[in-house]
Amino acid sequence: MSAGRLFLIPWHVGDVLDTTFNAAMLVRRLDVLLVEDEADARFQLKQVLNEDAAGKTLLTIPESADAAFLKRVLAQLVRGDAGMLSSGGVPGFIDPGAWVVAELRRRGVEVKALAGASCLTTMLALSGVEWRSDPDCVFSFAFFFDGPAGSREQVGFLRAAARPEHLFVFVNAPALERCLELLEPVVGARPVTLFFDLTKAREFFPLADQVRTMPCPAWRKALKTLPRERISDVALMVGR
Repeated sequence: MSAGRLFLIPWHVGDVLDTTFNAAMLVRRLDVLLVEDEADARFQLKQVLNEDAAGKTLLTIPESADAAFLKRVLAQLVRGDAGMLSSGGVPGFIDPGAWVVAELRRRGVEVKALAGASCLTTMLALSGVEWRSDPDCVFSFAFFFDGPAGSREQVGFLRAAARPEHLFVFVNAPALERCLELLEPVVGARPVTLFFDLTKAREFFPLADQVRTMPCPAWRKALKTLPRERISDVALMVGR
């Protein structure tokens, strides 16, 4: 049985000051961190905690289940606690790592999650939807992957878009135009809300925290006027 626990540590989604006090204290304490990208994690630790993390062991999480990596994590947990650090938001939701959580729980390892920032909950708060007042008010969530026409990813995405409910989508900024192009014949005149660079600094990202709503055809025209080279993150909500 493992002596250590795995802590799921959330990180900010834009503003470094949104990192929680608990997350900062725990990251400082732990010597072993599971991360999406080692170089980026070391940069984040320096930016947020003002330390270079030279003495910490950072393990890059494989995208899918990897027996050798799991064995290494279990060996670390025999010696003590470790953390899974998200590069933005909560671990295992956007960043890789959910398979590690499942495997450790299956083996009886204690896994603890800290509360923290999430792009999805930020979007829910900004949506303007009265979630409590409508008993039929539900939503779906999807990533947009710009795969070949008729691919499993594309078919699944369009099936979700066709449902008569709110749809929240995470999409890479360069793929936004293609996403809207595919959505338009499916969602028609339904309102589409775009969320730009949530909680980021406006001095670097001119559209930071801007939330705008219009139908797909209007968005496809508006994109031509936006400073797209200075948009880092974007997400959207298709309204009912």
